[in-house]
Amino acid sequence: MPPTNVSVPELLTVEEFALRFRVGRSTVFFWIANKKMLQGIHYFKVGKTIRIPWSVELLTSLSTDPVEVEAPHAIRTGKKRNSINFDF
Repeated sequence: MPPTNVSVPELLTVEEFALRFRVGRSTVFFWIANKKMLQGIHYFKVGKTIRIPWSVELLTSLSTDPVEVEAPHAIRTGKKRNSINFDF
């Protein structure tokens, strides 16, 4: 006899998850690339397909965990390309 009190989370595509979480698809892929969403915990990958379980635990962990992002690369300084040369 199967257990009766077990809730099975709904598995969503990246697009469905982005719509429900009210973020863009690129944000979801950014979270995956920057390890805010971890494979096996926040999402599952079968081949090239990503499935995200929709659950209260997932929402809580994504809402409270800070995103660790590397500092942007230094901005190049040097001559401006659009400057006007008055030395003619």
